[in-house]
Amino acid sequence: MNAPQELLRPLIAPPQASSPVQARIAFSKAPSGASYISEQRVGYPFHLGRTLKLPDDPKDMAAVYVQSCSGGIFAGQDLRMHLHAGPDTQVHVSTGAATVAHSMLEQSARQTVSLTAERGALLEYLPMATILFPQANLYSQVRVNLHPGARVMLCDAFCLHTPQDSAGLFDFYRADLEVRCPAGRLLAGDRLALSGQDLLRQLPGVSHAFQTLATFMLVGQGLPVEALKTALRNALPAHPDRYLGVSALPNDCGVSLRIMTLDAVSLRNSLHTAWACVREHLTGVAPRVRRK
Repeated sequence: MNAPQELLRPLIAPPQASSPVQARIAFSKAPSGASYISEQRVGYPFHLGRTLKLPDDPKDMAAVYVQSCSGGIFAGQDLRMHLHAGPDTQVHVSTGAATVAHSMLEQSARQTVSLTAERGALLEYLPMATILFPQANLYSQVRVNLHPGARVMLCDAFCLHTPQDSAGLFDFYRADLEVRCPAGRLLAGDRLALSGQDLLRQLPGVSHAFQTLATFMLVGQGLPVEALKTALRNALPAHPDRYLGVSALPNDCGVSLRIMTLDAVSLRNSLHTAWACVREHLTGVAPRVRRK
């Protein structure tokens, strides 16, 4: 999806060189085989919960939830998070709830998440959807550093909400996903740019009547791509409440799934189905419904 250059201008200003990384979290594998948090430097507005061992997760997987202490994303913020999965770790990272992108009247906001997965690691970064309030103006970046033999599952999703006594739609949402090898070579990328006015027009080929959107990926080299594409298509058959497409990523880099739905409930259910399908394909065990 493309947008006029004047719409992109407020969002593509480079961040300040001194912009801090508010959350750095690293995972390592213990001699027992269990994955654990080996480093954490987490400051406002993020809060990191304790490591959980959840039913129907792989035995040695560490599951953690990153929460917001500030109540969402506000105008002018430049939020940054780095997640590092060490060799042979198994990690699931999510959010305790959906993140609200509040109205932004003077400045846009940016959120950048960097994911590093070393050899043999399985890193799942599956936050709940961002809720775009009227006049929200958000630039979301996810950058993956993919080592040989690693697997990274990720998603970037948004839905809409208009509080009582408010009116209008979000101003602009831009999402950039990049997957690179350790040497820095680009393996795959995905860019999305959409304004609230574009969504309001309900154009065929852009959004039609759908009100939510998600990009879900499993990245890794040497994956059974055709089998994964078939499994996802079978798990998510055609339905009036959603529209989706499954495709292979370039450079033997995995699979990508784009989902559009009529509402947030359908989006959440579709993303859980995709996650469960891919997790079962990789580990033999499907996860339970996402904790609420």
